[in-house]
Amino acid sequence: MRDRLNAILTDRYIVERELGRGGMASVWLARDLRHQRSVAIKVLHAELAGAIGVDRFIREIRLTAGLQHPNIIPVLDSGVLPGPNGVTLPWYAMAYVAGESLRARLDRDRQLPIEDALRITEEVAAALHAAHGEGIVHRDIKPENLLLAGGHVFVADFGIAKALLDTGGARLTSTGVAIGTPVYMSPEQATAAAVDARSDQYSLACVLYEMLVGEPPFTGPTAQAIVARRLTEPARAIRPVRSAVPAAVEAALLQALERIPADRFPDLSAFAGALRSTLPPSRPSRDGRTKLGLRALGAMALFAAIALTGWVILHRRSAAQPSRAPEVLALYQRGMQGYDQRTPEGISDAIQAFAAAVQRDSTYAAAWAGLAKAYDRAYERRFVFPGVARDSVLHLAVAAVDRALGEDRGNADAWVTQAMVSRDLDPTDLAPAFRSLRQALALDSSSAPAWHFLALSLAESGDMDQALAAWRHSVSADPSYTQGLAFLALGHYWHRQYDSAMRWADSAVALNPNYLLGRSTTGYIALEQGNFVRGAAAFEAARRLSTDVEVLNSLAGSALVAARAGSPREARDLLRRAESLAVAYSPAPLHTAVYMAQAYAALADPNHAVAWLQRYTPVADLHFQLHLRCDPPFDALKDDPRFRSLVVSRPASSRGC
Repeated sequence: MRDRLNAILTDRYIVERELGRGGMASVWLARDLRHQRSVAIKVLHAELAGAIGVDRFIREIRLTAGLQHPNIIPVLDSGVLPGPNGVTLPWYAMAYVAGESLRARLDRDRQLPIEDALRITEEVAAALHAAHGEGIVHRDIKPENLLLAGGHVFVADFGIAKALLDTGGARLTSTGVAIGTPVYMSPEQATAAAVDARSDQYSLACVLYEMLVGEPPFTGPTAQAIVARRLTEPARAIRPVRSAVPAAVEAALLQALERIPADRFPDLSAFAGALRSTLPPSRPSRDGRTKLGLRALGAMALFAAIALTGWVILHRRSAAQPSRAPEVLALYQRGMQGYDQRTPEGISDAIQAFAAAVQRDSTYAAAWAGLAKAYDRAYERRFVFPGVARDSVLHLAVAAVDRALGEDRGNADAWVTQAMVSRDLDPTDLAPAFRSLRQALALDSSSAPAWHFLALSLAESGDMDQALAAWRHSVSADPSYTQGLAFLALGHYWHRQYDSAMRWADSAVALNPNYLLGRSTTGYIALEQGNFVRGAAAFEAARRLSTDVEVLNSLAGSALVAARAGSPREARDLLRRAESLAVAYSPAPLHTAVYMAQAYAALADPNHAVAWLQRYTPVADLHFQLHLRCDPPFDALKDDPRFRSLVVSRPASSRGC
């Protein structure tokens, strides 16, 4: 390669030696004969060159050559040369920086002094901010592209990732060549969504995190594992690992690492400024301006106290757990899989599996709790089982949860189940549920279901801010808990934060494409984003996953999309099908009444909409009220006095939708 470079570039450069090679290119030290200076020449590998449009690639590189900033290594020259097997190899020359990469320093020191890490971040942020002002996004910020020399940091390879994507992205990814580095890649870049300057902010935050902690915020054995963690887990706090890091630095860093671009800083200048602030930065709400209030801070303090108490109790109890027979554990796992499907078939299989588990081991509190949960969901969703009346199902749930607590009052999941059942025994009073959930979290602060049902109860009580915080705890406790992900999406949906909502809904569906709630939630969010095609597809997928009453609910969702998309005839046809199925359910199930009313409201038919809502009792059911207050499709009815009469007034102190 050196001989080939010297043969082609003999009038401009003398290539001296290879400096190194990476995933994209080999790097050569050369002497610029015209200006008598050292340059670094990068030559793309043949497999990349063969997959891109070389001429267009060179044009894209030249577009970035005009960037001028003290911390940016400029592109000085570019061209092509013949490679092996007739492949044309693009090359470009940059100013040579005689120093080391940040990667080399991290490999040697692992963690950097805090002041060094902040200074490096500030200089890179200044360079990126200047590039963003020219409309250029780097897309591949990582320690390998940050060079240290003379007490300063220099950013290399501007525009290379974009040039690769624009000239051969589909061909490169189809052949397994990664564009960007998964460990530092923003969630939107990892999922091939639209990328802007906030993607570079996320990547730079990953680099700062590694400089302070010693490893990036998300790691894993494969690129897929890293991306999955990034999409489902929040970044871990820094100060438990390195207490000397100022609170303001940690807060700014975690904000820059938010999964949703809108929740990060508006630009890198703001990020850099927050790193030197004496107070933790505000966290943006849907308009990007609302500060984190004392209310949310109080909720965090409460959650922290619960977590500490739970840690102590859990560790005291950990050694006392009895072992279970493998076949009993297998039945329990099968039951949970069926329960999580939220379908009649899934619940039926769950009941059979849990019943078989307790038949083999009648002391297994978790299986009794699972059986109670399955009966309770059958009651809530109006799932019909031959020979079992609806009221009998709730009695069976009560009996099963009583047995679970009788076997083990120290079982957190049994207390969560107690909360679930008590909600259905009296849906107008959440006090018993709150008591049970506090007990569950005191026993196990890492219980994702406990955090979820606490969040749901908070939302129904009118405190959506604390509800969202609790849902985040649920997802943090178990990033694979699809119900927590779906309801975190719904919480943002109720807050009209649709981009954030869709990110969480996408995570739920990515984890389980057959998750009914994930599909229907995606449909409602897409509708409010104005993406009627995606909304219709989501509800159609939900219908294919459904049987019994869930088919009716999915048809109502499809009708809502058709009405909002300007197809009233299609919407009414879908509603006629739904009405024909609804005769089997009296009184109307809660969600059926809600979804049918929303579809009629979208058709500007308030009479049918209100009539459907009046078919549900009790009207004071707090979950019913949550939908009336918070579901965006009901905005069409907010001025109808009949609708307003159904909405129960809340205390002035409530902070809901």
